Amino acid sequence: MVDLADRIMGDHLDMGRHLAVETAGGWFDRDLWEDLASAGLLGIALGTDVGGSGLDVVALALLLGVQGSHVAPLPLLPSSVAAVIVDRHGSDEQRHRLLPDVATGGCILTVAVQEFLDDRLSQPFVTFQDGLLHGTKVVVEHLDAASLILVTVRGPDGPRCVLVDPMAAGITRVEGASTRRQPVWEVTFEATPAEPVGDDTTVGDLLDHLRLGISATQLGVTERALSMTAEYTSTREQFGRPIATFQAVGQRLADQFVNVGGIRLVTLSAAWRLANGADATEDLLVSKWWASERATDVANATQHCHGGMGVAVDYPLHRYTLWNKHLTASLGAGTQSLRALGDHLAR
Repeated sequence: MVDLADRIMGDHLDMGRHLAVETAGGWFDRDLWEDLASAGLLGIALGTDVGGSGLDVVALALLLGVQGSHVAPLPLLPSSVAAVIVDRHGSDEQRHRLLPDVATGGCILTVAVQEFLDDRLSQPFVTFQDGLLHGTKVVVEHLDAASLILVTVRGPDGPRCVLVDPMAAGITRVEGASTRRQPVWEVTFEATPAEPVGDDTTVGDLLDHLRLGISATQLGVTERALSMTAEYTSTREQFGRPIATFQAVGQRLADQFVNVGGIRLVTLSAAWRLANGADATEDLLVSKWWASERATDVANATQHCHGGMGVAVDYPLHRYTLWNKHLTASLGAGTQSLRALGDHLAR
């Protein structure tokens, strides 16, 4: 599966293709999306009865790592995670109505979990009562391509998840851009109809899967950025020899080798726990901290060792740095992850 995804993305994406997608706008390579759907990779973690492959979230984490290693502009993370939540918590009617189209690429899902200046993600302030939503979510990705949004809300009985049609009445949207130049939206709901999914455990499960997806994608980003830097410093010469032979360069990249190894260890450990029904919240918060704090060290070091070449738009490293910064801050950066971990341990 990993080799197949790597081959499809590697064959499809090059510098010219990246520039073409960025020029066209939308931050979505639809041709690549169709190729992944044809290969059966979009439903990899969904049940076989809805057209999926029946694999677990470890497989999904590995697939997201491949996306990160190619910095492929796709809605793979939000759509796959939202689909997994519907598969795990939705009714049979919801599963069979929505998920077969997700597996074939015809239905794209996204998520809306963040609220302005509030990192208490498990306690949303967007309200859901009598079937209607009120409130605002921020940093909603791929809204322009999504068929449905999975939104975290506060209902009469506590936190819940609901599905919302992005074209439903009462929705207003304001477009912005993230660090990696991806369009993101602020979405306001005013008496917007929505469809409940799952029960009071669904929000926590959604957040766990999102943290895993972010960490897995960041693993792919940092692995490729480090290998790219190792190759560059082995061929870039200064004073008649490769700069990789300079002690300061070698030591700095050795530190990043340890950091990437740490991201890999905690991410795959958390993925295994989540896939096997164990309580993975603590492990996922630790993983997200590594994917924020230590990934930032990787970005700084790889950029520094490349010098001016690292920011050239016709050289690939700058995309990895921009992706790194985007993923670092997604669902809260290192400080927020530590605060959430402290709250979890205290409970």
